[in-house]
Amino acid sequence: MTETAPTVPTPPARPQVRPLRPEDHEAVAALTVASYVDGGHIAPGSRYVKTLRDVAGRAARAEVLVAEVDGQVAGSVVLTPLGSPMAETAAPGEYEFRMLAVHPDHHRRGVARTLMAVIEERARALPGIEAIALTTMPTMTDAHRLYEALGYVRVPERDWYLRDVIPDLDPADETGPFLVYRLPLA
Repeated sequence: MTETAPTVPTPPARPQVRPLRPEDHEAVAALTVASYVDGGHIAPGSRYVKTLRDVAGRAARAEVLVAEVDGQVAGSVVLTPLGSPMAETAAPGEYEFRMLAVHPDHHRRGVARTLMAVIEERARALPGIEAIALTTMPTMTDAHRLYEALGYVRVPERDWYLRDVIPDLDPADETGPFLVYRLPLA
């Protein structure tokens, strides 16, 4: 009688981070909308859905990175250092990122953590950068836990609302407050 060795499950592949390519636009749009809408952070009919789908627009104004798992685009992030047309909250000496999104099928697989490590590596390589700043929504509690686990701290005095930057905003379109987190790099 021959015995078979027990099967050892293959560990999930580590996410690989690379620059966005044009052929990624559709996948990044889908995962970003899924992350925000399916995650319950914005309503399916929100005007912001159009912004989330506009990957080409983001790529034209900022650097977009994607994380792949097993050859599939599983996450993305927009790098928006101070002076970037997409920067929202960066102060002098800060590096900012926005729209960190992971497809729900890839949650808890290290995708966001891997993207965050690349963001920090990029920021540390730049002269004069003392911290990383980001804005998040109050409902994104899983993200808050990750940020805090990585050493980010809340900066409530920097929280803001859409009406602060869009004076003629329809009150129905307000989705704030937006919470600011910061990671000192010193």
